Amino acid sequence: MKKYFAALTTTALISAAPFAFAASSTDLTVTGLITPVACTPTFSDGGVIDLGKISSSDLNLTSNTLVGTNPIQLVVACDAAISFALNPIDNQPSTSFGDWFGLGMTDDDEKLGQYVPKVKRITDGTNTLDAIKSTDGISWVKADDAQPGYLLSFTNTGGSQPIDAKDVTFELEVDTYIARADSLTLNNEVIIDGSATFEVKYL
Repeated sequence: MKKYFAALTTTALISAAPFAFAASSTDLTVTGLITPVACTPTFSDGGVIDLGKISSSDLNLTSNTLVGTNPIQLVVACDAAISFALNPIDNQPSTSFGDWFGLGMTDDDEKLGQYVPKVKRITDGTNTLDAIKSTDGISWVKADDAQPGYLLSFTNTGGSQPIDAKDVTFELEVDTYIARADSLTLNNEVIIDGSATFEVKYL
Protein backbone atom coordinates (compact mmCIF):
# COMPACT_ATOMS: atom_id res chain seq x y z
CA MET A 1 0.00 0.00 0.00
CA LYS A 2 2.83 2.41 0.82
CA LYS A 3 4.61 1.78 -2.54
CA TYR A 4 1.39 2.30 -4.46
CA PHE A 5 0.70 5.57 -2.67
CA ALA A 6 4.28 6.75 -3.27
CA ALA A 7 3.94 6.00 -6.98
CA LEU A 8 0.79 8.07 -7.18
CA THR A 9 2.51 10.88 -5.38
CA THR A 10 5.49 10.78 -7.70
CA THR A 11 3.22 10.91 -10.74
CA ALA A 12 1.48 13.95 -9.26
CA LEU A 13 4.78 15.69 -8.61
CA ILE A 14 6.06 15.11 -12.16
CA SER A 15 2.85 16.29 -13.78
CA ALA A 16 2.80 19.38 -11.56
CA ALA A 17 6.38 20.46 -12.28
CA PRO A 18 7.65 23.08 -12.71
CA PHE A 19 4.80 24.82 -10.87
CA ALA A 20 4.78 25.32 -7.09
CA PHE A 21 2.82 22.61 -5.34
CA ALA A 22 1.42 21.70 -1.93
CA ALA A 23 1.73 18.35 -0.19
CA SER A 24 -0.70 15.89 -1.71
CA SER A 25 -1.02 13.70 1.35
CA THR A 26 -1.74 14.04 5.04
CA ASP A 27 -1.58 11.67 7.99
CA LEU A 28 -4.27 10.50 10.38
CA THR A 29 -3.06 9.22 13.73
CA VAL A 30 -5.27 7.37 16.19
CA THR A 31 -4.01 7.21 19.77
CA GLY A 32 -5.45 6.27 23.14
CA LEU A 33 -4.98 4.13 26.20
CA ILE A 34 -6.91 1.13 27.44
CA THR A 35 -7.08 1.09 31.21
CA PRO A 36 -7.86 -1.94 33.37
CA VAL A 37 -9.61 0.33 35.88
CA ALA A 38 -13.39 0.72 35.74
CA CYS A 39 -15.55 3.21 37.64
CA THR A 40 -19.26 2.82 38.39
CA PRO A 41 -21.41 5.90 39.10
CA THR A 42 -24.56 5.51 41.21
CA PHE A 43 -27.14 8.11 42.25
CA SER A 44 -28.94 7.87 45.57
CA ASP A 45 -32.72 7.26 45.42
CA GLY A 46 -32.30 5.67 42.02
CA GLY A 47 -31.46 9.06 40.56
CA VAL A 48 -35.08 10.23 40.81
CA ILE A 49 -36.28 13.58 42.16
CA ASP A 50 -40.07 13.65 42.48
CA LEU A 51 -41.48 17.15 42.82
CA GLY A 52 -45.05 15.91 43.17
CA LYS A 53 -47.95 17.98 41.88
CA ILE A 54 -47.47 21.73 41.56
CA SER A 55 -50.45 24.04 41.20
CA SER A 56 -50.21 26.46 38.28
CA SER A 57 -51.65 29.13 40.59
CA ASP A 58 -48.49 28.91 42.72
CA LEU A 59 -46.23 29.87 39.81
CA ASN A 60 -44.90 33.40 39.46
CA LEU A 61 -46.55 35.16 36.56
CA THR A 62 -43.60 37.25 35.35
CA SER A 63 -40.55 35.47 36.77
CA ASN A 64 -39.23 31.92 37.03
CA THR A 65 -40.43 29.92 40.04
CA LEU A 66 -38.16 27.81 42.21
CA VAL A 67 -40.28 24.70 42.85
CA GLY A 68 -37.76 22.45 44.54
CA THR A 69 -34.35 22.26 46.20
CA ASN A 70 -33.46 18.61 46.54
CA PRO A 71 -30.27 16.97 47.85
CA ILE A 72 -28.95 13.96 45.95
CA GLN A 73 -25.72 11.99 46.16
CA LEU A 74 -23.62 10.62 43.34
CA VAL A 75 -21.03 7.99 44.30
CA VAL A 76 -18.36 6.92 41.82
CA ALA A 77 -16.66 3.67 42.88
CA CYS A 78 -13.52 2.62 40.98
CA ASP A 79 -11.45 -0.58 40.99
CA ALA A 80 -8.35 1.49 41.74
CA ALA A 81 -7.33 5.13 42.03
CA ILE A 82 -7.62 6.93 38.69
CA SER A 83 -8.18 10.42 37.34
CA PHE A 84 -11.67 10.89 35.93
CA ALA A 85 -14.36 13.45 35.26
CA LEU A 86 -18.12 13.40 34.98
CA ASN A 87 -19.61 14.37 31.63
CA PRO A 88 -23.16 15.65 32.30
CA ILE A 89 -25.40 15.10 29.28
CA ASP A 90 -28.82 16.75 29.00
CA ASN A 91 -31.30 14.24 27.60
CA GLN A 92 -33.76 17.09 27.00
CA PRO A 93 -31.46 19.42 25.04
CA SER A 94 -32.68 22.85 23.96
CA THR A 95 -35.63 22.78 26.37
CA SER A 96 -33.99 24.90 29.09
CA PHE A 97 -34.46 28.66 29.12
CA GLY A 98 -30.82 28.96 30.28
CA ASP A 99 -27.59 26.96 29.99
CA TRP A 100 -28.73 24.16 32.28
CA PHE A 101 -30.75 20.94 32.11
CA GLY A 102 -34.18 21.23 30.52
CA LEU A 103 -37.51 19.95 31.82
CA GLY A 104 -39.03 19.24 28.42
CA MET A 105 -41.64 21.13 26.42
CA THR A 106 -45.34 21.74 26.87
CA ASP A 107 -47.82 20.47 24.27
CA ASP A 108 -47.62 23.95 22.77
CA ASP A 109 -43.82 23.72 22.31
CA GLU A 110 -43.00 26.03 25.20
CA LYS A 111 -39.86 25.52 27.30
CA LEU A 112 -41.12 24.33 30.68
CA GLY A 113 -38.11 25.09 32.84
CA GLN A 114 -34.70 23.93 34.00
CA TYR A 115 -32.82 22.37 36.89
CA VAL A 116 -29.38 23.22 38.25
CA PRO A 117 -27.30 20.58 40.13
CA LYS A 118 -25.11 22.54 42.54
CA VAL A 119 -21.99 20.93 44.01
CA LYS A 120 -22.12 21.22 47.78
CA ARG A 121 -19.27 18.88 48.72
CA ILE A 122 -16.91 16.29 47.21
CA THR A 123 -15.03 13.72 49.28
CA ASP A 124 -12.82 10.72 48.58
CA GLY A 125 -13.73 9.00 51.84
CA THR A 126 -11.33 10.93 54.07
CA ASN A 127 -10.55 14.22 52.33
CA THR A 128 -12.72 17.07 51.13
CA LEU A 129 -11.91 17.95 47.53
CA ASP A 130 -12.42 21.01 45.37
CA ALA A 131 -14.72 20.83 42.35
CA ILE A 132 -13.27 21.90 39.00
CA LYS A 133 -14.73 21.98 35.50
CA SER A 134 -13.45 22.17 31.94
CA THR A 135 -14.75 22.36 28.38
CA ASP A 136 -11.72 20.61 26.87
CA GLY A 137 -10.22 18.43 29.62
CA ILE A 138 -7.04 20.52 29.59
CA SER A 139 -7.79 23.86 31.21
CA TRP A 140 -9.73 23.66 34.48
CA VAL A 141 -11.44 26.28 36.63
CA LYS A 142 -13.22 26.16 39.97
CA ALA A 143 -16.76 24.76 39.79
CA ASP A 144 -19.90 25.21 41.86
CA ASP A 145 -22.24 23.13 39.72
CA ALA A 146 -22.65 20.41 37.13
CA GLN A 147 -23.49 21.88 33.73
CA PRO A 148 -24.03 20.43 30.26
CA GLY A 149 -20.99 20.99 28.06
CA TYR A 150 -18.56 20.98 30.99
CA LEU A 151 -16.55 18.12 32.43
CA LEU A 152 -16.80 18.03 36.23
CA SER A 153 -13.82 16.71 38.19
CA PHE A 154 -12.03 17.25 41.50
CA THR A 155 -8.68 18.27 42.90
CA ASN A 156 -6.90 18.85 46.20
CA THR A 157 -7.79 22.03 48.06
CA GLY A 158 -6.48 24.94 46.02
CA GLY A 159 -5.44 22.70 43.14
CA SER A 160 -6.11 23.29 39.45
CA GLN A 161 -5.74 19.84 37.85
CA PRO A 162 -7.66 16.58 38.38
CA ILE A 163 -6.15 14.06 40.79
CA ASP A 164 -6.41 10.29 41.12
CA ALA A 165 -9.01 8.87 43.49
CA LYS A 166 -10.71 5.53 44.01
CA ASP A 167 -14.11 6.20 45.58
CA VAL A 168 -15.56 9.69 45.27
CA THR A 169 -18.83 11.06 46.63
CA PHE A 170 -20.45 14.11 45.04
CA GLU A 171 -22.98 15.80 47.32
CA LEU A 172 -25.34 17.71 45.04
CA GLU A 173 -28.32 19.98 45.58
CA VAL A 174 -30.71 20.32 42.66
CA ASP A 175 -32.65 23.56 42.21
CA THR A 176 -35.62 23.19 39.85
CA TYR A 177 -37.25 26.18 38.18
CA ILE A 178 -40.47 26.47 36.19
CA ALA A 179 -40.56 29.20 33.56
CA ARG A 180 -42.64 32.31 34.15
CA ALA A 181 -46.31 31.44 33.99
CA ASP A 182 -47.14 34.05 31.36
CA SER A 183 -44.86 32.14 28.92
CA LEU A 184 -46.68 28.83 29.37
CA THR A 185 -50.01 27.38 28.34
CA LEU A 186 -51.28 25.66 31.49
CA ASN A 187 -54.87 24.73 30.64
CA ASN A 188 -54.13 21.01 31.20
CA GLU A 189 -51.70 19.00 33.30
CA VAL A 190 -48.12 19.35 32.09
CA ILE A 191 -45.53 16.64 32.75
CA ILE A 192 -42.19 17.74 34.20
CA ASP A 193 -39.78 15.57 32.24
CA GLY A 194 -36.16 16.32 33.10
CA SER A 195 -33.54 13.69 32.33
CA ALA A 196 -29.73 13.74 32.40
CA THR A 197 -26.93 11.20 32.08
CA PHE A 198 -23.70 11.54 34.06
CA GLU A 199 -21.01 9.69 32.15
CA VAL A 200 -17.59 8.81 33.59
CA LYS A 201 -14.76 10.02 31.38
CA TYR A 202 -11.26 8.76 32.18
CA LEU A 203 -8.55 11.40 32.00
